[in-house]
Amino acid sequence: MVPKPANPLSDEARRSTIHVQKGHSGPFGREQAMFERFTDEARRSIICAQEESKALGHDRIGTEHLLLGLFHDDVGGAAVTLQSFGVTLDAARDAVVALVGRGDGPSHGHIPFTPRAKRVLERSLRAALKLDHSYIGSEHLLLGLLDEGEGAAADLFAGLAIDPREARRRARSALAAAPPPGSPPGPTSPPPFAAYDQANRQARDLARQLETVRAAKDAALDDGDATQAITLRKRERMILAVRAGLLRDIAAAEAPPTPPPAEQPPD
Repeated sequence: MVPKPANPLSDEARRSTIHVQKGHSGPFGREQAMFERFTDEARRSIICAQEESKALGHDRIGTEHLLLGLFHDDVGGAAVTLQSFGVTLDAARDAVVALVGRGDGPSHGHIPFTPRAKRVLERSLRAALKLDHSYIGSEHLLLGLLDEGEGAAADLFAGLAIDPREARRRARSALAAAPPPGSPPGPTSPPPFAAYDQANRQARDLARQLETVRAAKDAALDDGDATQAITLRKRERMILAVRAGLLRDIAAAEAPPTPPPAEQPPD
């Protein structure tokens, strides 16, 4: 999927993000330019993080809510990366409740970001700049969470068996699979898997996801629902990109080591 930053948002999205752009309590303060780098998908992920926090009765948006928000972008690389570990939104939400519990906070209105969540958003910008990207997508938000390394999201990664190093690699692979025009792709030659068996299981899981998405896409085409078919095609491409990275690593793990060059006899 080619990200499209700074597209017009819905009225709901504008209302939900006005505090970010103009208020001093937003995640970026005066750095409005950074927020303007966010793709619509990344902005929706943040809006969903706020809604997840409210639904759980929490009075702030923490890293755990940012993680839940990423699952809502179901055609984005972040959601596909997280789901490639066999984790669903419901499972992640249950893990959040087990970790921090429910609260009795406000169910409407603006709620602030925690200092750690603000740092994650800043890290997402650094992750984008490091890859020479002019936009911040959901994959960069995931990289920001992974780079933070502490807090509720880090505990959730451990509890949900999401390996940060491997998740980081898969998110970068998803970014490289669909770079925006004019932006150089990120690194695509990671080292081979250590967990070979796990990689095979994950590849099989992705194959099942791919089969389901393709069947749904075909059904949408049969029904003449072009919008749904396009959405499913985008998701299909993301799954293919992540699966391709897995298959490359599996092949690398199976390949015999390259023997050292033979010594040449002295002249």
